[in-house]
Amino acid sequence: MNSIKGAIFDMDGVVVDNHAYHFKAWMSFAHKYKFELNENIYRDNFNGKTNADLFKMIFGNISKEQMDEYAEEKEGMYKELYNEHMKAHTGLLDFLDFLKKERIKIALGTSAPTGNVDFILDSLKLRKYFDVIVDGSQVSKGKPDPEVYRLCCMKLGLKPKNCVVFEDALAGLESGNRAGCITVGVATSHEAYELEVQTDLIIHDFTEAKSILKL
Repeated sequence: MNSIKGAIFDMDGVVVDNHAYHFKAWMSFAHKYKFELNENIYRDNFNGKTNADLFKMIFGNISKEQMDEYAEEKEGMYKELYNEHMKAHTGLLDFLDFLKKERIKIALGTSAPTGNVDFILDSLKLRKYFDVIVDGSQVSKGKPDPEVYRLCCMKLGLKPKNCVVFEDALAGLESGNRAGCITVGVATSHEAYELEVQTDLIIHDFTEAKSILKL
């Protein structure tokens, strides 16, 4: 793998292709609290960001207690919708096994809250693959700020230039680029052509991921 020593995965839209279920949950939440939301707004402004950033954007300067209540409500909607449909993204397990065999360090770098990370990793028994897990509770700035990916690299003990980030969101790809990592766009929540300007390579699922050998 030449210069690549670490692989960092976003979670929503990458480890799992769950975009539709988050969107449905947010639409239900928007309907209840009467703020404007549609697929275009969601794709352009919601993907990759922390709940804290999103609730500030929606409701303004609210208390942490109120923010936590909103987060619990929205994530409860999402978990109820997604629970019976949850599965690892196509080809992911084989690719993670391949990375382990090649002795590539693996991290999860997500804006999602800890509860959502536990929900996915423990339900799908994926935790064993990750040497490092960084979620939204560990960063002060959400994507597109590079903090989450810089922290992943630091915890892996690797330079960003030696790490490849797998991201489905434009904000996430910007975060990876600003951190100095190699970026691979996963065309789930966006069409491939929308990701082109932000990434070094585009894949649709992880059956195509071994092409990072060529980077």
